[in-house]
Amino acid sequence: MRATITAAPTETRVLVQDATGDRLVARLPSLSAAAHPRALSALLESLALWCGATVPTVLFVDDQSDWQRSGLSDALGFGIETLFFTIEIVPLEPHRQRRARRLTGLGSFADERSFHRRAG
Repeated sequence: MRATITAAPTETRVLVQDATGDRLVARLPSLSAAAHPRALSALLESLALWCGATVPTVLFVDDQSDWQRSGLSDALGFGIETLFFTIEIVPLEPHRQRRARRLTGLGSFADERSFHRRAG
């Protein structure tokens, strides 16, 4: 199981996949709107406990979002590694920041899926 998270100023997008395909997709409020600073790490810990394995996670971050508050990086801004998950922090590319014209379902997670195809 692996996770891809995009932390933007207005929302947090989560995609969890395994060998069979998508297992969880979610559009959540921004990290700064989370009721608890450990909410995202608790979600990843829960997924690891569910599947019984460490969850490799890519965290796409935007300079405008408050992603450092999530507790998923060290003091230097590098992703942390725990028994439950490993975090790779990737800057969000400017062309990835696009506004949806309308909200349809959970939207496309094509960017998140394509990263895993490129990374192998």
